[in-house]
Amino acid sequence: MKKISFAEFDAWTIRQARLIQENAFFDAAHAFEDEGVMFHQGDLVVDELMVAPVTVIDGNVSTRKIGYPYDVGLLVVTGNLTCEHIGRMSFDVIVGGHLHAQSVCVNTSNDYLLRVGGDITCDFFSEYGCAVEVQGKIICPRVLSLMNEVVAHGGIEGELIDNFRGKDVAQVLISEVLAGDGYFDEEKFEACVRSGKSPYKD
Repeated sequence: MKKISFAEFDAWTIRQARLIQENAFFDAAHAFEDEGVMFHQGDLVVDELMVAPVTVIDGNVSTRKIGYPYDVGLLVVTGNLTCEHIGRMSFDVIVGGHLHAQSVCVNTSNDYLLRVGGDITCDFFSEYGCAVEVQGKIICPRVLSLMNEVVAHGGIEGELIDNFRGKDVAQVLISEVLAGDGYFDEEKFEACVRSGKSPYKD
């Protein structure tokens, strides 16, 4: 992986597919000129993929974990992204192909977005404030939408649970994933999902 400038990144972006052209931008670039953009050409297999603060993979990615040491960021993958888990992200994710994960818990309090050009396939999906738009399908047994509309142009293969959107999350989630004041707790929720336990009330 090599470092390129934000000017080089912008020049690369305008040569890409429409999904990337329209969504792959980083408003905080002026504050991270020294860090620049980490860029990899070709497919990548790595244990942990760091978003630092902008990481671009022009190809497919297979990784166990996605790390993000900054409070803002951008991950761009032109091909398919395969990982164990995406959650509590403080960065935008743009995937040109398909997204495959065991669990996707994009709970970001309306700050970040997830854009996928193909399908999302996972065992668990939840949204609590992330702007999600998928050109293909979301293939998942249960898709939990607690705050924003989940847009899947190819439809959702599974149960969409959105009737609690904007309401008290305690009506649908177990107490173990809530804070003491009854509000959604991102860390507890993610830990529950990753342990294999269902966060839903029966």
